Amino acid sequence: MIRALTLAAALLCGTALTVSALAEPKIAISFDDLPVHGVLPAGLSRTDIAQQIIDALKAGAIPPTYGLVNGVGIEREPSSAAVLEMWRASGNLLGNHTWTHPGLSKTDLATYEADFLKSEPLLEKYAAGSDWHWFRYPFVDEGKDEAQRAEFRSFLAAHGYKIAHVTVTVDDWDYPEPYARCLAKHDAAALAKLEMIYLQRAAEGANYSRALSAQALGHEVPYILLLHVGSFQAHMMPKLIALYKAMGFSFVSLEEATADPFYKAYADPSLPAPPRSMENILWAKGQQPPASPDNHSAELQAMCK
Repeated sequence: MIRALTLAAALLCGTALTVSALAEPKIAISFDDLPVHGVLPAGLSRTDIAQQIIDALKAGAIPPTYGLVNGVGIEREPSSAAVLEMWRASGNLLGNHTWTHPGLSKTDLATYEADFLKSEPLLEKYAAGSDWHWFRYPFVDEGKDEAQRAEFRSFLAAHGYKIAHVTVTVDDWDYPEPYARCLAKHDAAALAKLEMIYLQRAAEGANYSRALSAQALGHEVPYILLLHVGSFQAHMMPKLIALYKAMGFSFVSLEEATADPFYKAYADPSLPAPPRSMENILWAKGQQPPASPDNHSAELQAMCK
């Protein structure tokens, strides 16, 4: 842990001159793909993973956290429905991530809208009494063009939804597979390397978003972090929370982050669509964004094979 926090401090110092820093930058954690994401290592269940995440969020004093749901997970693994019960019982919240996780740009609107609506009875069942009308696009894919994007935003507005935008990522979706392989081989050195890569990518991703915000907006915003409910993410949650705290972040809810004026048109689909990202804001100005972090995909795919 000491090594990880030292790494975070070093990375933060490396971007200090490019970031118009807040005294205490803020970040909201959110999760995609409840109740099923990635392969299961031997001996772990979906509820084990959920409990690890819930426990880490509680220990870190993280505000109620949204988990965006794909109902197809329950079709494939019926026992995973317990994850949604646990999530809500712990005080965390649920939202819509479509039923089967299609990409909007690769799907006709009628099919996509039907897939989206299929999730609502599930949310009504497991999230009754809470605000479950939050949506995140699978793959953060808002459509093949601005016409499709605008049409689906109108659909979201008509159904009373807000959009959970993303401004920080860890590119964490593909970690469960190498994690399961390295656990099966009892490869402690590889597991330690996997942890270090993950924490390095998390620190670099946070610093990238801070530099991007400073360049595109001239100031920082509360950031919205996208994670997934996988086995490795659960294993790393205590260390990830500690890393962000060491970097000076405080944690806020999705609602608090989204209350910042920057997110107004991102969250409210009844408004004209804003630029898709801060990178798009810069490109529209004729500027290049900072160099984005390496997602280590090739390295992860090769580990423990």
